[in-house]
Amino acid sequence: MFTIKYLFVNLLLLISLSAFSQTQNQEAVFLKWKLQPNEVISYKTTMQEIDTANHRGLAMDSLIKSSRINDQAAEFEKAMKQLDKEIQLSNFITNLKKNHKNTIDIEMYLKDTSTSVKSMTDTGKMADIQNDMRKMMARMNKGIMLRGEVNEDGNIESFYTKGDQKNIIAVLFELPGRSVKLGDTWAIDVHFLSMDQNFKCDSSFRRNTVKVVAISNTGGEHIVTLKYDIVEYVTGDFNSPFDNKPMKTSMKMTHQALANFSIEKGRWVSYDGIMSLSATGMMTAQTTKKISLVLE
Repeated sequence: MFTIKYLFVNLLLLISLSAFSQTQNQEAVFLKWKLQPNEVISYKTTMQEIDTANHRGLAMDSLIKSSRINDQAAEFEKAMKQLDKEIQLSNFITNLKKNHKNTIDIEMYLKDTSTSVKSMTDTGKMADIQNDMRKMMARMNKGIMLRGEVNEDGNIESFYTKGDQKNIIAVLFELPGRSVKLGDTWAIDVHFLSMDQNFKCDSSFRRNTVKVVAISNTGGEHIVTLKYDIVEYVTGDFNSPFDNKPMKTSMKMTHQALANFSIEKGRWVSYDGIMSLSATGMMTAQTTKKISLVLE
C-alpha cells in the first residue's frame, strides 16, 4: 500500500514538473526598443562580401549590348564595377536615438574610406567617370547613407522610405509588435525583388518567416533568439525596350540570420546573417554578404 501511494505521489510530482516546464517554454515576451532620452545605441554594421571567389557585382552587359548605344555606356559599366569594389571595403555605423515624437530614429553612415578611394588610378576614358566617383564617395563619407524611423514596438514609421532602404530597416530593426512565445512566427515588411512592365513572369516563389527559436533566462535577463528565413525568387522574360527581344531573366535573393534580443535592455545583443543575390539575363550578379550588428 505504501509503495503504491509512494509511486502515485511521484507520478503527480513528475506531471507537475512537466506542466511547469511547458508553462516556462510557453512564456510570452514582448520585444521592445528601450532608449532613455538622449541615449544613442551605436552598432558597427557589417555588410561584407564573403564569397569573393565567385563574387560578381551588379552588371547590365546584356542590356547594354542590346541597346547598341555608344562606348560611354561601357565605360560607365566599368566605373560601376570599380565602385562596387570600393563598397566592398566600406564600414558602416548605425545609430538609434529616441526623438521628440517618442519614436526611434535610425541613421546609418559610412565610415571614412578616403584612403581606399584615393588609391584609384585614372586611365584613359575612365578619368572623368572615376573622378566623379571619387567626389560621390567623398560626399557619402560625410553624409547619411540611410535614414528611417521605427516605433518602440519595432513597427516601421517611415512608410515613405525608399524601398531598398526600407528593406534594410525591416531586416535589421523591425520587431514583431506583439507578444510572442517559443515557436511563434511572423513576416517582416521586406520586398527584395522589383520588376517593371518589361518583365513577364513565368514563375515566382516567396518565403518570409521570422521565428522564435529560443527564450533563455540568464541572471534575470531574458534573451530571445530569432531565426530569419527570407527567400524571393522570380524567373521569366525581360523584353528589352531597345529591340523588344525577350531575354530569359531570373533573380533570387535570400536572407538567413540568427539574432539575440535582450528584453530587459531593449536591444540586439547580437545579429548575424547572410544575404545573397543571384541574377541572370537582363542583369547579372552573384553576391553573398555577411550582415551583422555589433554594439559599439
